[in-house]
Amino acid sequence: MFTAPFLPFHKQPSALSGLELGGYRGVGGRMSRYRGLFIMAVAAMLGASCAGYNQGSAAGEIDPALAAQTVVLRVNNVNSSPMELRTIINGHSDFIGSVSGNDSTAIALDPKLFPTGFLYLAAIPADASGRAIVGPLAASKGNQIKFTIQPALDMSNAIVVH
Repeated sequence: MFTAPFLPFHKQPSALSGLELGGYRGVGGRMSRYRGLFIMAVAAMLGASCAGYNQGSAAGEIDPALAAQTVVLRVNNVNSSPMELRTIINGHSDFIGSVSGNDSTAIALDPKLFPTGFLYLAAIPADASGRAIVGPLAASKGNQIKFTIQPALDMSNAIVVH
């Protein structure tokens, strides 16, 4: 028959002093504060470094002056997975941004790519379980590309609006 071992009287954790914890509580408060500041600083750096990828504003609108100098990609992700967005020209793939699941965004593409008749767009799910590729698309500066990512990735489509 199994019996529980004798357990001495146990104090509540709030009643324990830093000395009983080997000094951890006294140091832990200061360390957790430094750790929190470090995490906040890293998050701020990552946020600032990734901000340049999506050139749209928070509402997904692009400045008309900028839109006239390049091609604006408007993405509507009907799929539930977040997607990595890429342009493919002459076999060269470039990351241009991302879109969350069931969300939309607008991205001003690099003006050096246009005019072109051989633009492909790719949307790759975060879990890399397939991809949506559309193209070739013929676009020039001042155009918009409307890219719709469907739940069945192979049914995704894009149109160029002049």
